[in-house]
Amino acid sequence: MSEYELTDIEKKAMDNWIMLNILPQKTPNKNYTSYALKSIFEQTPDGFFITNKQFKEAMVRCNFSPVNKNKLNWEFRISLKSPGLK
Repeated sequence: MSEYELTDIEKKAMDNWIMLNILPQKTPNKNYTSYALKSIFEQTPDGFFITNKQFKEAMVRCNFSPVNKNKLNWEFRISLKSPGLK
């Protein structure tokens, strides 16, 4: 296991946080990129360090498709009313 590889428990914790704290919407949200969301997750009581790539992979696992996957920091269709953004 490499230094930055996540365990299954860590992946599940991240996925659970996304499912409980990020709400989908139809239009893209340019205010919170993958990097901003990863930083919010890291600062939560159960959060831990993750890379931007790991967070993007978690969002895809949780059925959030990127608006443009060619960008470094992905934008998603997420609601500003999401509990994790408050």
